[in-house]
Amino acid sequence: MVGAGPGDPELITLKGLNCLRAADVVVYDRLVSPLLLEEASSQARRVFVGKGPGCHSMKQEEINALLIKYAQQGHLVVRLKGGDPFVFGRGGEEALALADAGIPFEIVPGVSSAIAVPAYAGIPVTHRDLASSVTIVTGHQQHTNTPAAVNWEQLAKLEGTLVIMMGVETLGQISQRLLAGGLSPATPAAVIQQGTVPQQKVVTGTIENILERATAARIKSPAVIVIGAVVNLSDPLTWFSTTEPSSRKVSGVSR
Repeated sequence: MVGAGPGDPELITLKGLNCLRAADVVVYDRLVSPLLLEEASSQARRVFVGKGPGCHSMKQEEINALLIKYAQQGHLVVRLKGGDPFVFGRGGEEALALADAGIPFEIVPGVSSAIAVPAYAGIPVTHRDLASSVTIVTGHQQHTNTPAAVNWEQLAKLEGTLVIMMGVETLGQISQRLLAGGLSPATPAAVIQQGTVPQQKVVTGTIENILERATAARIKSPAVIVIGAVVNLSDPLTWFSTTEPSSRKVSGVSR
């Protein structure tokens, strides 16, 4: 089970890349870069099992069964997942299914979009003078278009940085509940769409106006939301150019 990283294909780990190149079967998600798939052997079978908002190519139970089937056939299977498999990636569910079936497996952590996407927008999720803690939550409630079963009002009382994954569709409701919990309307906020790739788009504002600004900019999933004082560092720390063409190959150890 390999974490592919947040989008930029060069952010996969060296171990992950070596596993990918050795695979007989690659079962991959929607947000995996096509450039990474090119690193797999030309003989490797590639199986798409991606999920998008309201669109699932395969149910989770079917994905679990697929992994078990290929492994039982004797194949070396790489389950290639965006970001890190164990950070809102359902990697734990898939690993449990493998364990229950008696399938040996290995976890290769990936660079999480919760950290890397803000970094590509010039936002450090921690800073000695601004934030000594970071809280990562999901904004998505399974099967509904409502915020996840998170106590947003309680989160509003925490100091530090709040990173919200999969929260674009419920940003308005999340903002309202954070404000209701006592979060200052002037608290800086950012939404970063398609972080770490040339299509990256960053919108900043405050928790009070971030929905309006994100809507005006037509921000869509996939995106990461960051709330906290560290967002103010985005302008001075901007470094990533979205005008440069993406790499044509993945750097790393040669085959």
